[in-house]
Amino acid sequence: MIVKYKPIGPQKKLYKNIVSQVREMIISGTLKKGDRLPSERDLANQFGVSRTAVREAIKSLSEIGLVDIMVGRGTFVANNTADRIVESVDLLLNVEQVKMEDLHYARNVLEMPIARLAARNCTDENIKQLSSLLDQMESNQKHTKKFIDADTEFHVELARATGNSAFVVLIQAIIQILKRERTYSLNFQDQTTVALEHHKEILELVKQKDEKGAEKAMKSHLDDVQHVLISIKDG
Repeated sequence: MIVKYKPIGPQKKLYKNIVSQVREMIISGTLKKGDRLPSERDLANQFGVSRTAVREAIKSLSEIGLVDIMVGRGTFVANNTADRIVESVDLLLNVEQVKMEDLHYARNVLEMPIARLAARNCTDENIKQLSSLLDQMESNQKHTKKFIDADTEFHVELARATGNSAFVVLIQAIIQILKRERTYSLNFQDQTTVALEHHKEILELVKQKDEKGAEKAMKSHLDDVQHVLISIKDG
């Protein structure tokens, strides 16, 4: 695929203009995941700027997760942009020192409509993935870390089932931070049986396309998780 890059006139911080143009191409789909960018020299010629400006732009694009620089191979549009966005949101929440209580509340606000929309929009593939993750949870009740990993992915898959990618990014970021909280896994093994039953109920209601039921079951689950975490923390 031939992509046309527009020359950039003399301005301060030319690399920012290059970043903006490449970013817009990625957003619009002109540049797709995995596409290889032209060489540094070719980009400099097409943009009408120095190679130094191109080098700075590529570095900036890499830092924000839009491109991957592969030594000896070139620069490619990143395939894992969602993961990098999650990392950025994760970092922002940590830098801003967001309270765990606020994260739990934000999770509640997001996950109840997620359960409702998942029941409305889920596909056979979503149900297959959720069922597989439920099986993983059931077989790892004695292995807290593996159980929590499958539990986490269950909630992320529910977000995918809504068809709204914003939910996926936001839930991934919030849950990843909560997972690192010491109280999240401390003595959680005692709670796996109850958590498993909650997830079974949520999945069954999603399968039945019961939107209100799925939302209510999610609220019950999150209320229980909140209660457990507070109990562990205070204990």
